[in-house]
Amino acid sequence: MQTTNNTFRNLHFWQNIFRYIPPEMPGKTRLARRILENSLRTQDIDLHDQQGCTFLVPSLYEPIAFHLLIDGVYESATMKFLLRFLKPGDTYVDVGANIGIFVVPVAKKLSPSGLVLAIEPSPGIFPYLRANIEKNGVSRVHLRQCAAYDSEIQDLDFYEAPPEHFGMGSLAPQFNRKPVSVDARTLDGILIEENIHHVNVLKVDVEGFESAVFRGAKKLLTSDRPPLVIFEFCDWAECRAPGVKAGDAQKLLKDYGYQIWRLSDISKSSKRPLPKILLEGYELLVATKDNVGLKN
Repeated sequence: MQTTNNTFRNLHFWQNIFRYIPPEMPGKTRLARRILENSLRTQDIDLHDQQGCTFLVPSLYEPIAFHLLIDGVYESATMKFLLRFLKPGDTYVDVGANIGIFVVPVAKKLSPSGLVLAIEPSPGIFPYLRANIEKNGVSRVHLRQCAAYDSEIQDLDFYEAPPEHFGMGSLAPQFNRKPVSVDARTLDGILIEENIHHVNVLKVDVEGFESAVFRGAKKLLTSDRPPLVIFEFCDWAECRAPGVKAGDAQKLLKDYGYQIWRLSDISKSSKRPLPKILLEGYELLVATKDNVGLKN
């Protein structure tokens, strides 16, 4: 769908208004969706974030693009944490990088001596990731089009999401779509190929297949200098991965010696790690060893 001048002016007008309203304001998202309803099917449009980065997005309807439009940021707590914790010269790995919504701002923060590795399997989304790296002129970003998995597989089934759900591509069947074939590699193997010897932060968002990523990153996660890990817990997404139960990704990290925190608690000295593995609901989580997350 090509954006008309009137559509663009309407979006720009409402974007300026909604960005004055704090993201946490009750009812903001619902009101914005109602007002912008007729424009949200717009595809392939550039948006700018709070950090001065530019992103080509497949569809405004999807939450990543929608919140970038009205808030100037997607998952603001995650973005703030990454930009606070990471410093120039560090190495950041983003598994399930999608269009680069975190990759680009982090790469700018780590420049010129830092390094970013962005991994995205989707044949439909990977071109957007590459385009957004190029649009923003960020350097020292390594891109890999493959699935991070627990084994090396050629022609692994991957299920693309339609443009209005572009953040939801998955290794699990969905949206009544036929699978496409992608290569699967272990993260440990990818790091060897990329000559990356140390990772400061690993972010994983793979629609319920986090435990497979962690199994394929055992060497990294049990090393003498393990990374801080940011990942999503979503009970229904994790349960649809073959042979996986809700909480398995957390259990695996605990077996590797990690403590699990809610992202909202990690910087609060009064809070403690989760006493038990979460089995229900949705939560952004942080895994640390030796309280590394509290020292930054």
